[in-house]
Amino acid sequence: MNRQLANRLMLIAVAGIVALWIWFWWYSGQRTVPQGVRLGEWSVGGMPEEQFRLELKARLTQLYGEPVRFEMIGGDQEKETFTLGQLGLSAEERRLSKLADYLFEGDRLTKAKRRWHLRNTVLPFELSLSDDMLRKTLTAAWPARMNPPVKNAERTVTADDRIMYTPEQRAHTVDISRLAERLIAVGYELFYAAGHSDAAKAPAPATIVQVPMREQLPEVTLEMLKAQGINRKISEFTTYFPGSVPGRVHNIQATAATVHDKLLAPGERFDYGTIIRATEQKVGYREAPVILNGKLVPGIGGGICQVSTTLYNAVLLAGLKVNERRNHSLPVSYVPLGQDATYADGYINFMFTNSTEHYLWIRTESDANRVTVKLFGTTPESVTYEVESNILQTLEPPVKYVRNPTLQIGEQSILQQGKPGYVVETFRIRKENGVVVGKERLSQDKYQPQPSLIAVHGSDAAPDGKDAPPGGRSIIEDGVFAPVFPKGR
Repeated sequence: MNRQLANRLMLIAVAGIVALWIWFWWYSGQRTVPQGVRLGEWSVGGMPEEQFRLELKARLTQLYGEPVRFEMIGGDQEKETFTLGQLGLSAEERRLSKLADYLFEGDRLTKAKRRWHLRNTVLPFELSLSDDMLRKTLTAAWPARMNPPVKNAERTVTADDRIMYTPEQRAHTVDISRLAERLIAVGYELFYAAGHSDAAKAPAPATIVQVPMREQLPEVTLEMLKAQGINRKISEFTTYFPGSVPGRVHNIQATAATVHDKLLAPGERFDYGTIIRATEQKVGYREAPVILNGKLVPGIGGGICQVSTTLYNAVLLAGLKVNERRNHSLPVSYVPLGQDATYADGYINFMFTNSTEHYLWIRTESDANRVTVKLFGTTPESVTYEVESNILQTLEPPVKYVRNPTLQIGEQSILQQGKPGYVVETFRIRKENGVVVGKERLSQDKYQPQPSLIAVHGSDAAPDGKDAPPGGRSIIEDGVFAPVFPKGR
């Protein structure tokens, strides 16, 4: 009895295995989409492979060729018709093809596993639309509507230095992002509503899509300009250069033009070195005297420090923070001692910070005789500044002898009258409503005396000193180039 039962159970097991093998062979060999599968909202479960591939291709072809006509604000329709394909709609056919291959390709065990796991699954179907392609297509058709004329808001200064604002000019243009979203929604609706491949042959009326519009703003708006807080002129300073050589006039005017209209954000630092390099690259500098190692010599760029000096004094009168400034090695004639700011490339710079809470706007004016710097921004109107310089010491000019063997022994000839040097201390005085409330020491500057040159007979002359500064480095002030003469010239 036990042997019969065992035999019977063995037969049942063998029959089950055979049945399971037959089912597996049948199930893994099916060329249909698993039951219950949907591609997005399209039910494709049970569909034969060939039918699925053909209908998917037909639906996409029909979708891309679907005509669209646009309706503008007010109900007016554009005469031109576009297809969704022309407008950049895409269903990522490569990914869909891989999906079909995934369903039907592979060995029997792999296909069986995939079919089993994909039962009653919603497979993703995603449409996308290229904003760039949509914009390009519509720009070619509607150039004026896609690129309407706009104009920046402007800030100007009146003849009496009042700030005036002109509002921007706005326009309306197509909202590409929102239009793309509407076209994608239309694409889904048309794809899911499409029939079999025969339906693609039937002509379809154009789908009407309302075009969303948006306000087109220029780069600069009135709100942006006013938010910078430039409300009034806060300081002004002028220096003069009558009778200067043409090269020096050019250098001053060119540098002032580069400074003109510079805008500094709160906390931003102004670097005069960048102004010099930009001017040199843009228009170049011309020949005019420069200071080389404490001597006035022919060179290129003479006059650039008159602009930095003028700006420096405007900065002082505005109460701004000065980060770096040096005086000339020799006194200059256009400002009091202690109130100049020189520049020597790689050695001396002039820098200041917009230490106010609002933007700072730098304006310049220049002609053949003067240069003016005006600073506009917002500072308390009750606060004003004055600059005061005092000479602490006068330095007598040294005497330098040069050999002239044509002179008699004991005879002298004055070649150059010396000029004294100075040690100067400068302060900035702060006033509120005209009353002094603070005094800030700005600098203590030394101006080198210029020696008297006296020619004497060779035996009476002392040896010449070195022309170069300590360390042998030649320093060019108030210019960008000067020849370095051999010793003794």
